[in-house]
This record gives sequence, C-alpha cells and structure tokens, in this order.
Amino acid sequence: MQKLIVALILGFSISAASAESEVPLKLVQSIPLPDIDGRIDHFSIDVKGRRAFLAALAKNTVEAVDLKAGRVIRTLPGFAKPQGVCFVP
Repeated sequence: MQKLIVALILGFSISAASAESEVPLKLVQSIPLPDIDGRIDHFSIDVKGRRAFLAALAKNTVEAVDLKAGRVIRTLPGFAKPQGVCFVP
C-alpha cells in the first residue's frame, strides 16, 4: 500500500511540474452557432482541411464547420442524439 501511495505522489508531482511549463491555450477565433442548442462536447478536427465536425446532441445533427471561414458549411441530419464524431482522413 505504501508503494502505491509513493507512486501516486510521484506521478502527481511529475504531472504538476510538466503542466507548469506548458503554454496555456489562447482563444484565436469564435464561431457563432445560432441554430444549435444544448451541448456539443463531442467533436473531431480535420487539420489539413481546416474543418471541425460537431455532434449537436439536441438537434440530432452533425455540423461541419469551416474553421477558416468561421461558419457552418453543412448540417448532416438524421442522427439520434449523436455523441461521438471521428474524422478519418
């Protein structure tokens, strides 16, 4: 039991030290999503195509967002409470 406690303390110490040296996130853009209510905590990013795919849970859609233009470019309907999105290049 003592070995487990020591391992946990060391693990937390190392992760806390590395977290202090990382650069914090910085807001670079806000994109309005006027037709979407509820949570959108599941999404996937197409880095090369500069798109984000958001699962709009309450709307039962997946939204494709053009990150360069800063707007929704397509709404994919017909999903029953989507909760996971995975972009495969």
